[in-house]
Amino acid sequence: MDNSRRRKAIKAAKEPSSRGQQRLCKIVEAATTQFLKVGYDQTSIDTIVELSGGSKATVYSYFPTKADLFRAVVDAVVSDVPETRLDVSKDIRSELVAFGIERLKIVSCEQHRALLRLVIAERERFPDLAKLYFERGPRRKRDALSAYMAALTCERGNPLDAPEELADFFIAMLMHGWCQRLLLLAQPTPTNAKIRRHVERVVDRFLFAFRVDARLSNPIFIDEP
Repeated sequence: MDNSRRRKAIKAAKEPSSRGQQRLCKIVEAATTQFLKVGYDQTSIDTIVELSGGSKATVYSYFPTKADLFRAVVDAVVSDVPETRLDVSKDIRSELVAFGIERLKIVSCEQHRALLRLVIAERERFPDLAKLYFERGPRRKRDALSAYMAALTCERGNPLDAPEELADFFIAMLMHGWCQRLLLLAQPTPTNAKIRRHVERVVDRFLFAFRVDARLSNPIFIDEP
């Protein structure tokens, strides 16, 4: 299928009639479960039809190929990530803690971990989906944090050096070791309390290490962790 026909098919799948909306949701839900559970190759249209009800004809009317259905599933999952809003007029520590908790709750959940493993496994076959995941997830969140760091300069008066680099350092402190253990050691999803404790320690150490609080006109006073 050429790119033009594929785009039309996916657009049609996203914009069904009201009568077909419930059926489409069941198809995508069943496909999401199967792709994340057993991977792309082991997922069959027959299984999706069995789980969602209906017929192959119905599935193919929305998604002409399994690849189209797979793209729609990944697109739907990564599009479900909430927008990041960081307010420069509020307490910096509180804003960074909220940002960190949101990020870790997303990347720690079972569905997201399964999606990330699947996207990596299928990167050669679907490079566009790896790029889609990166653009809508890690890059979008990093850009939001970088913009926040830059905006602090205008709001508080004193410049912060290299806001992009500060954003990278913060995200690395927040997620690197944590995500390695979750992905490679298959640890269970952490509790909200554990996530908060980790994020608060990271934020306090970040503010202290980079003197973000001392370099702003309205400094923050943080407790020793």
